[in-house]
Amino acid sequence: MRTPFTTRISSRGQVVIPGPVRKALALEPGTTFLVIARKDTIVLHRLQEPPWQFFDDMVKQARKQGRQHDAAMQGFARVVKKVKYGR
Repeated sequence: MRTPFTTRISSRGQVVIPGPVRKALALEPGTTFLVIARKDTIVLHRLQEPPWQFFDDMVKQARKQGRQHDAAMQGFARVVKKVKYGR
């Protein structure tokens, strides 16, 4: 969308995003934004919930690391036992 639009800030600090922009970006009431301000520029970046696959992958990775940690600790325990008891 290349058409520029203007808007104003209300006395309550609210800014209306023009209808064509809302429609083009499929923005609905309750959409959450990150607000970044730098000098005389304000950027609104829509925050989106990560897909569930992202969380599933994180859980898989954590479980894998947990198994690796457990295996390493068991190997460490065997070495300590050999050193301690000479077995």
